[in-house]
Amino acid sequence: MKTLFIAFAMFATTFYGSIPQDTVKVNGTYDRHEDGVYFFMGDEGEIYEFHDITEEASEAFDLMDEALIGKLFNITFTLEMGEDDEMEYNTIIALKLIE
Repeated sequence: MKTLFIAFAMFATTFYGSIPQDTVKVNGTYDRHEDGVYFFMGDEGEIYEFHDITEEASEAFDLMDEALIGKLFNITFTLEMGEDDEMEYNTIIALKLIE
């Protein structure tokens, strides 16, 4: 069984280029969409970059709408590391507007 899991993990890494590492929740203020990347600013000035957004999350909030800039969101996302473990690839999977 362990061998099967290792074989699957290696296949997934080869086929997809990365394996999801974590699901994370943070609060952030929407800053902008630039070159296909969504930017949010955290409470302490940290910058969150998201390279993709699920269909469900984009249906809930159209981040292309400039009226959302400056709004505070609770963001749920997956964190993946690239093959070289240097590039993070973050995908927004849920958004909740904090009022």
